Formats: sequence, structure tokens, C-alpha cells
Amino acid sequence: MTTPRIPGYQYVEHLGSGGFADVFLYEQEWPRQRVAIKVVRPDVPLNEREKSLFTSEANAMARLADHPYIVSVMTAGVTEEGRPFLVMRYCPPPDLGVRVRSNPMPVAEAIATGIKLASAIETAHRSGILHRDIKPSNVLVTTYSEPALTDFGIAGGMHEVEGDRQELRISYPWSPPEILDGRSNGSVASDVYSLGATIWHLLVGRSPFSIPSGDNSTRALTARILHAEPPATHRPDAPPALERLLQQCLAKDPSHRPASALELARELQRIEASAGFARTPIAVEGAVLGRHADQRGDNPGYSEDATRLKAPTLMTGAEPRASSGEQPPEPPRTPREMGALFIADEMITGFGRTGRPWGVDHSGARPDIVTLGKGFGSGFPVSGVLTRTDIAQAKPWSNPSGASSSYGGNALASAAALASVRTIREDRLWENAERVGAAMLAELRRFQERHAFVGDVRGAGLFLGIELVKDRRTKEPLDAAVMKQVYQDCLQRGLLAMSYTPHVRLQPALTIDRETALEGLGILGEVFRELDASGRWR
Repeated sequence: MTTPRIPGYQYVEHLGSGGFADVFLYEQEWPRQRVAIKVVRPDVPLNEREKSLFTSEANAMARLADHPYIVSVMTAGVTEEGRPFLVMRYCPPPDLGVRVRSNPMPVAEAIATGIKLASAIETAHRSGILHRDIKPSNVLVTTYSEPALTDFGIAGGMHEVEGDRQELRISYPWSPPEILDGRSNGSVASDVYSLGATIWHLLVGRSPFSIPSGDNSTRALTARILHAEPPATHRPDAPPALERLLQQCLAKDPSHRPASALELARELQRIEASAGFARTPIAVEGAVLGRHADQRGDNPGYSEDATRLKAPTLMTGAEPRASSGEQPPEPPRTPREMGALFIADEMITGFGRTGRPWGVDHSGARPDIVTLGKGFGSGFPVSGVLTRTDIAQAKPWSNPSGASSSYGGNALASAAALASVRTIREDRLWENAERVGAAMLAELRRFQERHAFVGDVRGAGLFLGIELVKDRRTKEPLDAAVMKQVYQDCLQRGLLAMSYTPHVRLQPALTIDRETALEGLGILGEVFRELDASGRWR
């Protein structure tokens, strides 16, 4: 290999090769320091496209040079042989891909690394830059053991990539479906996917869809990425919330992924806190939640509905039938295939009640419109409608008289609702609902084993229901007078249960602790034992 001659720098060694460039270690003569220099390979024709790619990389990395988790570019130029080069901060090998190949990262370190890389990617996105090639081998490690994102060689501006249909260099194992099948040339959502795949790789030591000792050819990988379900890491020490988040990042539909790199970083921070790991700060200037909620590049789901509003299809599966605590039936995963908007009625189930932020989250579907009420305002009269900007601005929604909510103008209720939502999100109360609800559901099923008049037991999180019947086979309900006595006996002992004959619905506060919840079920158990002994239920 011919050593590039660069005035002011002395060659030390060859570090590695990439798609169209070699990287060398040089000693800078003044001020004296070791630097990494990336030089376009002699066998790569310097056509206008290659020159443009190299220039884009230099400009992108220069604009992001101050970020602590991005490899900084110090200068650029042309070698004596006429080959463009970049002078970068030197990060000793190996890269993260090599480091985790035989020794995957501890969970806490992988989460912290994910937050740092998400900070870098969010900063690039806010500067209008898409990376489009995020993968473990493009993450170096500084002398201070910090991750540093590099290789912006195929980066593009958000305003440029949508119409760019030139050939795109692809790193298949970490590329999302929409890039592999040509629907997209890069977006915020595609970078989020690749970051999720990278974090998965750090935990396991291989890319998500590769199979140890299996067929990992480009064709086989592409088929699995396009059609197989996102795999779990199967790390016994990985929190379930982390598994869910990574599967969300790897969703086939870009609109099902975290809305931005910042949102992904926030979710990782919450998992850190829940697991008791040391907190990793987010390095994004002026970070605001949801900044890129509508900046999804050429995401086909968004462009399809941008100017159309067909008659909506109302799917009320999110609210249990007869308010009985039943789990909702799973709605279609692709309502757009039916030419309809997906409206999730979250009047009761919204904001953490079922152990997820939204009741519809249990189905894996992503609604176009969400309706809110009741618990939304913590007792205040307030309701709301959430939707995307393009839907809100389309007719008839853009007409102030065309759509409204029952209590939309109550300023005090709106303030209460915002405060409630802020508390639920900051304290992640849906996780408490999931934990306590699981304990309550287990106890209710023990009631089912003890008492013949307890029919179905069902629910999710802190939204639970039990059915009281004379006969489990025929589902004949208990007499109304007996049901009324059950509620009165509970109330006299200090338990307020909601009556929806023949169901008893239990819907405690999201802040309830396990001990208090089981104490309440103890009261219900006493009432059931008395009812069983009396025989009045027959």
C-alpha cells in the first residue's frame, strides 16, 4: 500500500479501510499529536459523486465537532497525489463492533452508551444532518473510554435525501426495512432504527437478524429484516422495558419507532432509573421532548395521509366492553391498508391505567387519533383529542367549528390535565400500574379458585374486572339484590368498588402501592367468604 504524502504529518501506520477510504495514523508535526487521517483510496474513481460524499462528510463532522460523542474533524485537504483527506481526533482501536464480538457489554454500560450515541444523533438531526450508516464499527472509543460516532461518509441533509434516488451505500445488518426495499433513502426514523440495532448488538455481540452458524448472506439478512419479527436479546439481566424499547426501535413501520433520537434517549434514561443504574446525562443543547415528532423524512405512513381524510373508522377496543375490565380485542396492525384512520378511544384506558402509557400499546398498533377523558384530568371535567399535525390541519379539522371536545374550553381543567400528564410521565406511573396490577390479578384468580360464583377474571394494569355469576357455564349473573349487597358490604369495610352488574370493576389510583392494593382485596375476600358461607349467591 502506498503511503499518502501529507505535508506537516508523518506516517505511523495503517489503521483500517472502509467503503471508499483508508484510515491512517499520523504524527502531526505542530502542535505535536497523533491524529487519524482518512484518505480516499487510489482505486476509487474521483467522480463528482465521490467528491460530493467526501465534502458532505467533512462539512457534517465539522459542524458537529464540539459534540463530546462525535469524532471531531480538525482540518481537511488534498494529498500530494491528489486524494482528498480528513484529519480527525485519534481514537485507539478497536471499535465497538470488535470490542463486543466476544464480550458483550454489561446492560448498564450498553444503556449508557445508547444514551450518549442518541445525544450525538439528535444533535446531528437538529443540525439537519442524517447519518444513515449507524453501526457498531462506526462507533470508536476515545482515550477516556467514551463512545464517539464517526463515518458520516453517506450522511445527508434532511432537505436533500427525500428526492435523492442515487445509489446509497448500505450496511445491511443495521439498515431498516424501508431503506432495504427502496421506500426511503434515509430519515430520522431510519437513524433511530439503526441506533436500536446497534444497542441490541452491544448487548448480544452480533446484529439483531444474524443467526449464529446460520445463513447470514445479504439475501438472507434482507429477508429476515423485511419479514421476521424483531428478536429479543434473551439476556436474563436485561430489563423487560429495555427489550420492549429495542423491539419498538426495530419495528417494520417507521411510525411505530420512537419519534426521535431524543425520545429514545429519554426512554433509556427511564430504564436506567428503574433499574437503579447510575444516571447518564443527555448531551443535547436545549433538549425538549418530542422536538422531532413530525420530522420523519419520507416515512410513507405520514405522506400517505398528509392531504387526505377519509371517513374515519372508530375502533373502541381500547375501552373494555360494558366497562367490565375486559382486555381489549387486538385492532388491525395496518389500518391504512383499509384506507381508514385508526382512532383509539382512550377515555378510560389512557395515560398508564393498563400498565402501558396507552391501552392500545398492548396491541402494538399506532393510532392516527386518540381520544381522552375522565382520568385525563384527575377528576376535573376535561377531554381532549391527540392527532398528527397533518390530520389536525386537514379539513374539516382545520375549521374551528368542525371538531371540538365536550370540555375543551375549561382553562382550570386543562391546567389540571397538563399537571396530571406531567406527573404520570415523569414518575412513569404505568410501570407501577403494571407491577401492582399483576399482584392484584394473581390474588383475584385465587378468588376464582375458592369461590364458584367468581366467573371470569380479567384486565391489565390497574384496570381489572371480575364477573359474579350463578353458573360459570351459562354465565347467568348474580341477582341484582345480591350484587348490591356485595357493594354495600365492601363500602362499609372501607372498599369502594365500581358496580357494572354482573361485574365488579377495580380501578385504584395509579399511585397505589402493592401493600395497600392487597389490603383492599383482603376486604373483598372477606365479603366473598361471607357470601359463600351464606349461600345467597345460588
